[in-house]
Amino acid sequence: MNKQFIFLLFAIVLLFSCTSKEKKTYLSQDDFTRIVFDIHLADGVLTTKNIVSRGKEYKPSYYYNSIYKKYNITPEQFDSCVSFYAQNSALYETIYEKVIDSLNRLETQFRIALKDSLVVSDTVNLWKGRRRILLARGRHENLNFSIPLTEMGIYTVRARIQRFKDDGSWSPFLKAYFWKEDSTKQGKRINFDSIPIDFSDKLLKYETQLERPDSTYKELRGSIVAWSNPDSNFTQHIDLRDIMIFNPQIKRDSLGLDSIMKTRRFGDGRFEKYDELDKPKKIRDIKELKKK
Repeated sequence: MNKQFIFLLFAIVLLFSCTSKEKKTYLSQDDFTRIVFDIHLADGVLTTKNIVSRGKEYKPSYYYNSIYKKYNITPEQFDSCVSFYAQNSALYETIYEKVIDSLNRLETQFRIALKDSLVVSDTVNLWKGRRRILLARGRHENLNFSIPLTEMGIYTVRARIQRFKDDGSWSPFLKAYFWKEDSTKQGKRINFDSIPIDFSDKLLKYETQLERPDSTYKELRGSIVAWSNPDSNFTQHIDLRDIMIFNPQIKRDSLGLDSIMKTRRFGDGRFEKYDELDKPKKIRDIKELKKK
């Protein structure tokens, strides 16, 4: 983000704000920094095409007034704060450096999240169980997995998890490892980093990943939630959502799903060898339409 442009923009606001030399300010330096940050976010929202194109519903005052309400301040008092802090140019520049840094960090986080969502939406979820599982009322569900590997690349095991305060699991954690057969009974393993699952008042993202070392490791094994209780005489209370196991290199085309679609369209019976649960929803819909 262009620092000079933002500084100039607020200098223009200053020209139209209260020019009183009063020494009173209605916001501390930290709160003033936060409100300037929020106002720039509102500026960004109001310049987006979807907002501007709403016509009569386009009401910038709603966004700005909600910010003033958040900080319990009036627009006139905000103008006075701008005037107050602008009298010290060094302090004013320090405030804007913090605002710009925060905006840049937020933009970086957004780009990472957007890229991640695009990658995930184009990949295959190798987890074949339900994506939402609630462990509660003494229920101890087996959340282990064992997935045959055919592709190289980085494998990720991910879930959003909330562990409630009354959960009785001992040291629960998310674990995964690559496995191959050897002369021992357990086989050889290469472990991902195990991620402890902490108590929380909201859903948190848990994730571990590792690159497949070589083609001799034939399976990805692990557990979405593993626990250390010696017996099952305890109560669990864990909410798991958006469970995913994926490798960005394994896309739908790499599993031959496009060719499966074409096969089904032309009525080739070979399609029936695929398990119903493994068929994408789009393919299942085609099957239902043909029955009709």
